[in-house]
Amino acid sequence: MATIGCIVGPDPGHALPVLGIGAALRRRGHEVTVWTGRRHASLAAHHDLAWRELPLLAPQPGDEDLGVRLHARPVGMARALTPDVARTAPDLLIVDTLTRAGALTAGLLDVPHVEVVPHHLPDPALDLPPVGLGRPLPRTPWRRLDDRQIVRRQLASHAVGERQASAAAADLGLSAWPGADLRLLQTLPSLERARGVWPTDTVIAGPLALDPALPPLLPPDGDAPLVVVTDSTATALDRSLAETAIRALQSADVRLVVTTAGLPARRDGRIVVGLAPHGPLLAHADVAVSPGGGGFITKAAAAAVPQVVVPLAGDQREAAARLRDVHAARIVRPSRCTPRALRWAIVRALSDTRSRAVAARLAAEAAELGPEFAAERCLALLATAQGASA
Repeated sequence: MATIGCIVGPDPGHALPVLGIGAALRRRGHEVTVWTGRRHASLAAHHDLAWRELPLLAPQPGDEDLGVRLHARPVGMARALTPDVARTAPDLLIVDTLTRAGALTAGLLDVPHVEVVPHHLPDPALDLPPVGLGRPLPRTPWRRLDDRQIVRRQLASHAVGERQASAAAADLGLSAWPGADLRLLQTLPSLERARGVWPTDTVIAGPLALDPALPPLLPPDGDAPLVVVTDSTATALDRSLAETAIRALQSADVRLVVTTAGLPARRDGRIVVGLAPHGPLLAHADVAVSPGGGGFITKAAAAAVPQVVVPLAGDQREAAARLRDVHAARIVRPSRCTPRALRWAIVRALSDTRSRAVAARLAAEAAELGPEFAAERCLALLATAQGASA
């Protein structure tokens, strides 16, 4: 039996994939402790995971600077976190990609660690469009040239970040920033663009996110097509799809379920609004609508559901581009997301046999991956590390 620690911030899009792997490891009989925000304490207990509060989560001066947030601030968090983690004597740490104090803690304790990335591979590459902009693959020499110029700037920015990371690690007496022994990506093979060099430490793991421990929402009665809409769970985002979706579909011949914390719960004819686990809803959905968070789009893919994506920020733009590449989703730009535009995209998705065939293919990929697959890779890493130290 191994002792495993999971370290992740409170945003559900990042916490739920890490908790998904932790729950899979606990089912195998391993001792798992999770350091995260209070909002996930009951979910951890539901899956028999020990819970500890991640220290120093409150906003701090300087957080608006990305370099400070990713490199300097984790030093203070690691100082507060490491003694508590050390008391559990972990054999392995599983760390969210943005909760970088976890990587420093692994380095201070000299234990192997796994980095969980809740979406596509974020590494810039000169043979691909710049990551994060949601650009399609280039079709002209001029676009390829423009892409490469932007990617070179991204690589230069990465180099600056690496220097900042080294300086932060040195503040803790480490010779270098502790790199992950394994990276697990919450995506699917078809949603990763072919690149000349794939990092040897990185594995596509499929859908990982746990459903929250919430009562299920029953869809509206009837046999009209079921449309499931979700808002983003990113805490820094103040935009919503919920109201637009309700206005778009309130008179359409569909059943609508909207999961959101931004509107009062409601059950009115063919419209249901509330908070609920996505899994049971997606099992019966005909179309899934979201901003493109990694957890939701991989769950929808695993359920073979065609998608409509309105990417609001960050990695959502890139996720939308990957779905568009393989014709798995229709994309609506946020600036053009009127009720009429969203309704049209959903109506077209309902009748699109090509996207339904692609969704079936993605579901077959997802069936081979997921939390159990990720748990196996974590345990294989641990066995290799323990064998090397024996």
